[in-house]
Amino acid sequence: MPEQLYDRVEYESALTALKEIVTHLPEPFVLIGGWGVYVTVNESFADEHGAPYLGSRDIDVCFQVDPECSESELRTCTFSQALAVIQSIGYSPDGSFRYCKIIKKDTGEVVTKEVARNIGMYDLFYLYIDVMVDNIHPKQKEVFGFHVLDEPIIRRVFRESSGVTVVFDGVELLIPPPEMLLATKLASIQNRTKDDKLIKDACDIYAILWYSSISYKKILKEIHRQYPQECRAGFDAITDDVSKKAARHLGIEVETYRGVIRGLIENL
Repeated sequence: MPEQLYDRVEYESALTALKEIVTHLPEPFVLIGGWGVYVTVNESFADEHGAPYLGSRDIDVCFQVDPECSESELRTCTFSQALAVIQSIGYSPDGSFRYCKIIKKDTGEVVTKEVARNIGMYDLFYLYIDVMVDNIHPKQKEVFGFHVLDEPIIRRVFRESSGVTVVFDGVELLIPPPEMLLATKLASIQNRTKDDKLIKDACDIYAILWYSSISYKKILKEIHRQYPQECRAGFDAITDDVSKKAARHLGIEVETYRGVIRGLIENL
């Protein structure tokens, strides 16, 4: 039986937030990260396991930015609009590209940082939205006041119009095709330091390979052709210990897990 990585309050709060935020953001944007994986694999995963796929604590969205647009166009682009929208619905800046709501687990109440200081850490849930772009504009620091995080792999979704439209809770969402979503996970797992995020990436890599709409053989063919370096480095980041933990959360045997992800390096 699958075992959620995060507790029920965190999972349900993030899921509710996702449903709210996607109805407010300016389009086009691409849903990536853990929730991008969720909407990609959940139906197939749930059919096999009788339980939903693993949720995430963070919401990751990516916007298109033309690196050659004028400064005035940059100030009014969809990314700029999104930053204003996110703050208008109660998220506060937290670092360069993150926005956060602090939620009391027992009541679901949103609290300020000042109030949070007087509440135990384990009684709080920090809900993050990470807002990214496909290209870095040379005027980004001057316009936004911080260094924007980019996700170069998603550049192709906008440039090639290769995004996949899915309906999530009655709302149409644009997500990357499975091989590009997998490539982002293979790239990110190499740099993970927090155990929960490392394990979640390992789960997501397996899930995209096995439960996405593209067959296992076809997605391996595409990922080998398009992202061979990411395949090797991502596979190497998944140690035996990580494999055991990922398999437990996925509700499968570790041998099954290793057998599926081994395809990332076979015939490279």
